[in-house]
Amino acid sequence: MSENQNNEKTENRGEKLVDVTNKYNENERPQDESESVLDETVDKVKAGTKAVINKVKDTDKDLGTEYNKEKTI
Repeated sequence: MSENQNNEKTENRGEKLVDVTNKYNENERPQDESESVLDETVDKVKAGTKAVINKVKDTDKDLGTEYNKEKTI
């Protein structure tokens, strides 16, 4: 594949991405969508942090189990 063809493919991918993004924005995504994603991410980080703290306090605890326990609280 020549460098020119590779550049054309890269440019085409960028155009499609812009087109998809424009269509998504035109369809007016739900206003609270980004807020719910942010809330979910914050909850996961909090649960992970608590799980790591519990693991440091007691090295016999399983990190995955602690994470799942904190995630449900």
